[in-house]
Amino acid sequence: MDHRNTRGKILYIGGDGEERGREWWSMTFHEDGQRTLRAHCEIDDTEVIREVIYTMDQNWKPLDCFNRLHVNRKFLGSGLVFVDGNEAECEVNNIELGRTSQKVSLGGPAQSLTVHPLTCDVFHCAGYDHSKDENPQTLKNVLSTSPLPNGASGPFLTVGTVTVQYDGRETITVPAGTFETDHYHFVMKPQPDGTEKREDIWCLPDDFTFVKVTVSGFLKDSRYELVELESS
Repeated sequence: MDHRNTRGKILYIGGDGEERGREWWSMTFHEDGQRTLRAHCEIDDTEVIREVIYTMDQNWKPLDCFNRLHVNRKFLGSGLVFVDGNEAECEVNNIELGRTSQKVSLGGPAQSLTVHPLTCDVFHCAGYDHSKDENPQTLKNVLSTSPLPNGASGPFLTVGTVTVQYDGRETITVPAGTFETDHYHFVMKPQPDGTEKREDIWCLPDDFTFVKVTVSGFLKDSRYELVELESS
């Protein structure tokens, strides 16, 4: 078999410098070009445990995803997402919604999926077209399993946009090592109170491996750093 595996661990670090969560992930790059992420996420202060298996095509566009949530030490819900052409479907089992089936018409191919592991945030950047002079660029038909910043609802599909700006090639050091990365950030609208939210992303070029993320303007300013990386 001609495939490649990578795996790693991310620490979630609060503005006070204390660890507030962690994420173990692995990626398989299949022979046919598909890529499958497996992620286990723990957020201590909001008591969220998330399990995700997410597969994309050779262009990093979503194909299918399983997402299961425990919140406040209890099962919240699970969902299985399928994307086919201009439609997305989700089969949900949720303690509030019960068994629910969704079918969402997109008006075009899905560009990405927000399923809330930090590794998945990086995959939005794969939709940025470096052959164009336009910067930033807005991705349309971006699916999300939860509107909450920590993803602690649903899972239930909504559709929106993500605007990505490319900030150049940078060499950065994190606990896992020193890496040459591409730096992006998400362009977000100011809040009614004037607060500006920002998420910066550093990832390995081409395979979009997570290296570092910083967020500000949310309920908790945090940074997320790669602390372990293994590749076969």
